[in-house]
Amino acid sequence: MQLLLSLFIVSLSIIGIADSSYISWHEWQNIIPPCGGNFDCGAVLASSWAYIGPLPIAYLGLFYYLTVFILGLLHVVDVDQRIITKKLQRFAVQPIELLWLLTLAGDLFSLYLIWIMAFAIGEWCKYCLVSAAISGSLFILTSLYLKTAQQTPALFIRSLVQKKLGFLYRNLVKPCCFLIDAEKVHTAILGLGEQLGQITIAKGIIKTCFAVNSPKLLTTKASIHFPNRVGLSAGFDYNGQLSNILPAIGFGWHTIGTVTLEPYAGNRKPRLGRFPDSKGLLVNKGLKNHGARAIIAHLGQQQLKIPTGISIASTNKHFDSTRDQILDILQCFWLFEHSGVDHKYYELNISCPNTFEGEPFTTPSRLSLLLTALDQLHLTRPVFIKMPIDQGAQATRELLAVVAKHTVAGVIFGNLTKDKTNPSVTPADRKRWKTMRGNISGKPTWERSNAHIALTKKEFGNRFVIVGTGGIFSPADAAEKIHLGADLVQLITGMVFQGPQLIGEINLDQLRRMEKHT
Repeated sequence: MQLLLSLFIVSLSIIGIADSSYISWHEWQNIIPPCGGNFDCGAVLASSWAYIGPLPIAYLGLFYYLTVFILGLLHVVDVDQRIITKKLQRFAVQPIELLWLLTLAGDLFSLYLIWIMAFAIGEWCKYCLVSAAISGSLFILTSLYLKTAQQTPALFIRSLVQKKLGFLYRNLVKPCCFLIDAEKVHTAILGLGEQLGQITIAKGIIKTCFAVNSPKLLTTKASIHFPNRVGLSAGFDYNGQLSNILPAIGFGWHTIGTVTLEPYAGNRKPRLGRFPDSKGLLVNKGLKNHGARAIIAHLGQQQLKIPTGISIASTNKHFDSTRDQILDILQCFWLFEHSGVDHKYYELNISCPNTFEGEPFTTPSRLSLLLTALDQLHLTRPVFIKMPIDQGAQATRELLAVVAKHTVAGVIFGNLTKDKTNPSVTPADRKRWKTMRGNISGKPTWERSNAHIALTKKEFGNRFVIVGTGGIFSPADAAEKIHLGADLVQLITGMVFQGPQLIGEINLDQLRRMEKHT
């Protein structure tokens, strides 16, 4: 069907070339072409309306149809192998995209010329009407092509905007940011995001450029209504500075933290690094945050626009006993539970590897102690557990069996990888990593995250809301996690590498997939 439409587009453009060439030749010879009937081509073609400055509109028409012909021919040649399409991906543009925009402009201009003939000149040129009919038909054909590709014009325009934003980010913004210390960039973005979130006009502009909103994207999990499946993972907005701006970027939900009972200034610097070849970030913040009381005071003044969760872990310090560490966690939960913060869920982070105590609650016995104590709080909001990523299938299965016995609504797979033999990390990056403190996010967590998602879905069915995070760099990545069993997805690293428009791209892709199956 797409090939047939492409051939029709090429054929019509040839007719358009013939029509505009005929008028252009007569214009070049300063001759009025024969018209006949009730038409007066001379009145139209000799009028001032037939020129843009010194340039005859007929010449523009010829150039227009030649351009449509070339783009259409490229698409016919490329419709199966997609060689040209792949080469043009780096420029965030495709032949059919240019064709649709070009034929839209051509059709609008033809309608303008018809209006001129009808109301300004009062005469008709049959060659101009033929051209208008061809231009309108080309626009219809390119729109039909988009439809066969599961794109409405509205989705197409939004997709085009997202692609251009991504192109600008990856080729201009990211290279500049990657020249600067990662933590300095992160701090600057948090400050900028907080300021923009307080400016209504700025939020409106950002929302227009980035956000993709549709009732079709709405999903309800654990009795929470999420505007879409894409959330910001804990670890980026650890003090709740971005609550006002994230909805404008297009996120459907947002996790603040990880928050601890006591404030922690962060591990020794450097706390952030980049591994571009491995598509990962080195993270060693150690649960840096302002502490529960300060964050509650800050968030209590805000009206949260999207479902927002609080990620909680034990304070990053030495504890004399497991009991003391559990009490620290419980007190943090208690403070938020009895605060005025309008959060919708909790995340229990048991898997941060960058703390003094490591990951003490990633064994079944200790996790059981923690969850038994947590049950006694009778929390009024659902709890999701941030799971470790590096454990094998059997160890994960044992942890899930413990979690299933308690009032836990969901599991998140997963956290940073600390496996310095991870084959997803390039040899050069592994060598560099061994000399650094911290652990890695991003693509190196992709395979294990997916394996844990699939295992959980297969063996526990719908017992848990499953959240997939780790290595989402494209709409296809998000779709794969959902296909494997994830109900929701989260990201940070993919946004850093690909750009904030990635959230909108994922949501657009989800809409297309829905339309494809309706």
